[in-house]
Amino acid sequence: MKTKVLSLLLLLLPCAATGFAQKSRTVAMEDFDVSRYDVVWDSTGIDATASMPVGNGDLGANVYVVNDGDLFLLLGKTDAFDWNGNVWKTGRVRISINPNPFRQGTDFRQTLNLAEGCIDIVASGNAAGDKVRIRIWTDANNPVYRVDMQSDTKVDVKVEPEFWKRSDKSFDHLETIGNQLVWYHSNGERSCYQHDLKHYEIEDMLANHPDPFKHRTFGCVMQAKGLKLDGNSFAGSGKSFSIEIASTAKQVENPAEWVNETRGILAGYDRKHSFSKHCEWWKTFWNRSWITASDNTLSPEEREKPAPPAAPGMRGEKDGGYIVAQSYNVSRYIMACQGRGEYQTQFNGGIFTTPFPNYWDKDGTLFGEDQRAWGNRFTFQNQRLLYWPMLAAGDFETMRPFINYYFSVLDLRKAITKQWFGHEGAYYRENIQLTGAEMDDSPITKGKPPKTVKGEPLPEGWYHHYHFNSGLELTVMALDFYRYSRNETFMRDTVIPLAREVIRFFDLHYERDGKGKLVFYPSQVLETWWEATNPATDISGLHYLIDGLLQEKDIPPTDRKTWERLKRQLPEVPLASEDGKQYILPAEKFAYQKNNENGERYAVFPFSLFGVGHGTEDIVSNTIDRRLFKNSFGGRCWTQDQIMYAYAGMSEEAKEGLIHRWMTYSKYLRLPMFGAEDPDYVPDFDHNGAGSVALQRMAVQEVGDKIYVLPAWPQSWDGSFKLHLRDCTVIKGAVKNGKVENIDITPEERKKDVVIAFPSAQ
Repeated sequence: MKTKVLSLLLLLLPCAATGFAQKSRTVAMEDFDVSRYDVVWDSTGIDATASMPVGNGDLGANVYVVNDGDLFLLLGKTDAFDWNGNVWKTGRVRISINPNPFRQGTDFRQTLNLAEGCIDIVASGNAAGDKVRIRIWTDANNPVYRVDMQSDTKVDVKVEPEFWKRSDKSFDHLETIGNQLVWYHSNGERSCYQHDLKHYEIEDMLANHPDPFKHRTFGCVMQAKGLKLDGNSFAGSGKSFSIEIASTAKQVENPAEWVNETRGILAGYDRKHSFSKHCEWWKTFWNRSWITASDNTLSPEEREKPAPPAAPGMRGEKDGGYIVAQSYNVSRYIMACQGRGEYQTQFNGGIFTTPFPNYWDKDGTLFGEDQRAWGNRFTFQNQRLLYWPMLAAGDFETMRPFINYYFSVLDLRKAITKQWFGHEGAYYRENIQLTGAEMDDSPITKGKPPKTVKGEPLPEGWYHHYHFNSGLELTVMALDFYRYSRNETFMRDTVIPLAREVIRFFDLHYERDGKGKLVFYPSQVLETWWEATNPATDISGLHYLIDGLLQEKDIPPTDRKTWERLKRQLPEVPLASEDGKQYILPAEKFAYQKNNENGERYAVFPFSLFGVGHGTEDIVSNTIDRRLFKNSFGGRCWTQDQIMYAYAGMSEEAKEGLIHRWMTYSKYLRLPMFGAEDPDYVPDFDHNGAGSVALQRMAVQEVGDKIYVLPAWPQSWDGSFKLHLRDCTVIKGAVKNGKVENIDITPEERKKDVVIAFPSAQ
């Protein structure tokens, strides 16, 4: 698939080609000591479930040390696709050291070093206290893994790749070339792409949308300083060693081309300056934005102090603010480790999946290295939550692949809409394959939405039959990206074409009533309320999107006229009243429920029509009180309760909800920021995304031109933040002992827009 990158490259240049000077982002950089949130372990683990992540945005490794055993790197890459679109691992590397410094009961310290984007291990396996120091990092500027090792005494080291039979029974190719080990997997002629397009009867699109899987080749080239190649492993003795692993993926008919290109990376690698440049990248990243928090009701001895787990999958720290802030910042690190590839990160593990006991099977069967639930598709309601926090964090580069992907398949979605429904526009539903097709598991329509004929009974329902909201939220996210970056090229070449087709779908897909108003039927409220009429999700999405577009000055006249007309034809967001209290309904009418989502919340987030700044906090709080599904799945995963609390200004509820969210993690994985497996796969990253959005909105919210500071920040938390806002604006602030200490904003002309909403400041 050829990604439409030309119009999107300027995503990397915020505030370019606009009237906002680039200097408007230069807030004075103070020292944000991210090391306060490092994760430190003093013991080894049993297997890959005790791993830490390290990555450069495209390559990533699960790093783990086994009790009385070896050091492992389980390697992944964002575009290591098999023929069916699954992201596979690119191999595993085992490092054995003798005498073994990893014996249980001896000194051991493994640190997730956030400031330098690496993992540091210091271990001593003998009574004399002789130490082995190991640094594992993935070069932020090159597709290379590094393992650098120093030992106080001479040790024997062996390094070898490990493989397994792939799920399709294929194997990796392994060979030695000079002083290097080379291994790769190639899909050859195999691909599901033509099948997917044939399913929608749009095979003619193959000419303009090349197959993304055919001949895709991925793997690694490894070499080792201080060791000699011995068969299919490296071995040697000494005190200093350096292991380098280059990894790439490319579509080539002849794998030899891939081999030569990947070997060339190591041949031209700048070893002298690579680590300092790597650290500079991470320094810039951490200076870009942050949020800190700590419970000011605790004694100094109890604050920001790591603690052992209270129980499996349950954190033991007393300082809830510290749990939340550490989780927020480490989650941002994890996304930076896997968010700069060509394709978006999958919510269900990204490139950091590991074999773990399958909680669906009573016998505890271990999933394989390449496995994940719902592996070869993007599920929008989950995917979006990984990317919403990137706007306020200023992580535009890591948001790029998300928007790139959905925009790259716009022509395919238009063709599918025309072929299937017979009208123009483009719809995006919940599930979509990398190919641009969709397979929603429906046994009735086999991936296609039903063609509903007026007057006939509706077909047997399915979770995504009439669930078209994903396109609206996608377009709102793209519009917000423009509002933050003010990149006019992106607005012209991406936002407007995307908005034009998504809005056109709704305009043509539904009929009007006798008053000329659009009637959304048959429709759904996400996956939950079926056979709905006028859902709050789609109506609020169209109102919010069209309002936002019409506020921009350079909208083409034809589009402006169309959108103004459609705006007049939209019904209002459905509301109800009880005991004089208004609240939002999921839909004007709905038949029955099949999932646990509160669809009415969409009129609050992501389509912010109600809440702080609108003067309708009471409607949000009333809606929260009447929501049918309270704290679904323990308020974790993709649930949005804490986000709703923030928009209602309910600081205590938001605080307690976030503490609970991030205090609870997977019982199977050791790292607390690897979200739990229920109801999603593990590690679950939409769990972190929803919590990150809530924490950002507790600190800052925007409505129109106004900037509401600390609208849902609890009195019991001291903290600081640096966040990005619309119009190339950056805001910093701090609060201590219930008082706002300082607020700094650039450009200075935005000061007039700031409203201090912290309760103690009123």
